Amino acid sequence: MTSLPDWVLKYKKKGIYTRKTKHGYALYRGHSERVPGKNYPVFRCDEYLGIVTEENGLRPSRPPVKPGIIVLRYGISRLLEASCAILRKNPQKLGLDADLLFVRAALGIEERESQQGFASSYLSVMFPSVDMHKHLSDQQERSLSTMRLQVTAKMRDRYGDDHEELITLSSEVYAVHVNGGWYLSDIPEKLKELAVKYAVLFELRGGEHEV
Repeated sequence: MTSLPDWVLKYKKKGIYTRKTKHGYALYRGHSERVPGKNYPVFRCDEYLGIVTEENGLRPSRPPVKPGIIVLRYGISRLLEASCAILRKNPQKLGLDADLLFVRAALGIEERESQQGFASSYLSVMFPSVDMHKHLSDQQERSLSTMRLQVTAKMRDRYGDDHEELITLSSEVYAVHVNGGWYLSDIPEKLKELAVKYAVLFELRGGEHEV
């Protein structure tokens, strides 16, 4: 077996394999398995880890971005959920479509109360069963008008003089679905400070939300 340089050996652990290339040593995570018809184990690569060079150490692999990237408005939906989730309780007790009413009132804050506005918001992930085309009864129309006023009041009560700045800053925060997972875009430092001040946790929780 060819001996490896010390600068490669420090990355060589159980289950990690190397291959000499003209650029350095390629690192792989893999395993050996028996294959019918062969009298020796065959190496199977589970993951390519990157290239190791003496000058730069391990240069990690950067997987290609797969098709199917989704970018959704996220920040304001999080602010609203943190401050206004309780507003769904009374419509629920009345047997109304509380999720639809909440979503429409929330989208109204962004002036995006439409099917497209819903589809491009993380609210569509939080409330996947909402049908923006659903007809509202007179009772639900009245409840929606009330909820619009309550959402504005709750936001002002919870965030005080900072509520407008919070809305502006959070409108720049997006949820991005790429390579099979959800990720948040960068959060401005000022928004991080205000989030701590008002105990708003910016994290992706899929369909989970308070009731």
